Amino acid sequence: MPWFGALARPGGSLRAVLLGWALSFVIGLSSGWWVAPATRAFLELSWPASIAMLLVFAATCAQPHLLLAAPLIRWGARRLERGASVSHSVMICLCLALLYTALDALVPRLFDAGLGYALHSAPRMRQLADLGGVSLLTFSIVLGNLLVWRAWVAVRARPVQRTMILAHVVLAAAGWSAAALYGGARNRANARALEASERALQVGVIQGNVANDVRLAWARGDDRAAEKQLAAYMLPTEELAGDSPQPELIVWPEAAYPAVFQQPRSTFQRGRANKFDRQVLRLNRPIAFGAYDLETVNGERALYNSLFVITPRYDNPGSMGTVQRYHKHELLPFAETIPGVSQNAWFRRHLPSLGFFRSGEGPGGFEITTPRGEHVALGPIICSESLSAQHVLATARRGADILLNVGSDGWFGRFGEPQFHLAVARIRSVETRLPQVRAANTGISALILPGGEIAARSVLGVETALNINVPLTVAGESLIMRWGDWFGRASLASGLLLAVFLMARRSAGTDLAR
Repeated sequence: MPWFGALARPGGSLRAVLLGWALSFVIGLSSGWWVAPATRAFLELSWPASIAMLLVFAATCAQPHLLLAAPLIRWGARRLERGASVSHSVMICLCLALLYTALDALVPRLFDAGLGYALHSAPRMRQLADLGGVSLLTFSIVLGNLLVWRAWVAVRARPVQRTMILAHVVLAAAGWSAAALYGGARNRANARALEASERALQVGVIQGNVANDVRLAWARGDDRAAEKQLAAYMLPTEELAGDSPQPELIVWPEAAYPAVFQQPRSTFQRGRANKFDRQVLRLNRPIAFGAYDLETVNGERALYNSLFVITPRYDNPGSMGTVQRYHKHELLPFAETIPGVSQNAWFRRHLPSLGFFRSGEGPGGFEITTPRGEHVALGPIICSESLSAQHVLATARRGADILLNVGSDGWFGRFGEPQFHLAVARIRSVETRLPQVRAANTGISALILPGGEIAARSVLGVETALNINVPLTVAGESLIMRWGDWFGRASLASGLLLAVFLMARRSAGTDLAR
């Protein structure tokens, strides 16, 4: 609302763009400050270089849509100043909210940090995401703020515009009330689905809490660091396997297995592989774990950030079982790949910490069989892929019973990014109406229910073994599952049509006055 007020003051379009940039920069610094420690930890840059990267991020790609949204807000404010009627004022607020939402959804940025994620902890309001995704949440926030802002402007007008105030406040309250009513109905439907669920999966999640320096060391070939990381997952797994109830699926996070899986390149790596294989045989239950995979594509070696699942052959004890794999498709820019230059030898030589991974084929899926003979479909999501609603929706459409989200947020510090990443995951469960098991190296590991509730979670930065019961609910297909992430595109079309109508109506009114 203060930003709307600043844009409504006298000034040209350049001033509006500068105000848009200023807000983008402030948001970039205040919500993305973890970019500096992350680049220092992952790329091993100096503090001045890391801070410079944060400043570049905040100045260029934090919230670039605001530079386009600001002149639109100014355009609407100028028309509101010209004695707009109540209906005209409401339509301008609606038009601006639609266009802002479209820009928020469609303008590219490094991280999908849409405004709608702010409602992740609002149990009723976040249910709107199963209709129109995070874009619909953004629209509800922006439209509500615009209506209240217009009411505030009417309060300060002389004479006070009581009809204008009442109309805008009532509409804002009605919109939020309707959203709350829908959210309440969805929450009750989710609760009934959970109560009626006849299937469940007992899942053990291992949070190894391996330090960043250990992870960097084994990636460079340090065998002692690799042994340390593997032990951080194998030992808690042995303990968890004896819990009651016994886990039917064990989950390790992203890149937990410290090597290219099934392709040992030294005696030490072969020894670790044998040790891991023996544990898998002892467990005699499915295990999912992050590791690297190496293939030859078009005559060149291709490295993948992957998730593997091994399901035992219960009818043939002692055999390794069935191995399934998924290659990460949505790579994180400037961490796993550098767009356009990832295969350049100079970058590989001077930035050895970068993954330089190849993108996988697209959304995937696993099917496991539990020791009870239950068949369960898993929808794999690796770390930053949860930022892409389209990717997660496509994964869910493959018939997933559970979203299996593995990640490694330890590079980003203890505050900011880990909490944001968990918030994003909550919205993905609401959109798909699926339970989600999240396993992260340093946390936050969690069980997220179809309504976005966190049923179990780990403590950030603490070695943890979670033994959680995951209900396999049938909550029905959501609108966004059927239509895709549609609301942003629909907002652009409807916002432009409404803007044309408002300008035509204004021109017609001016001609009649003449």
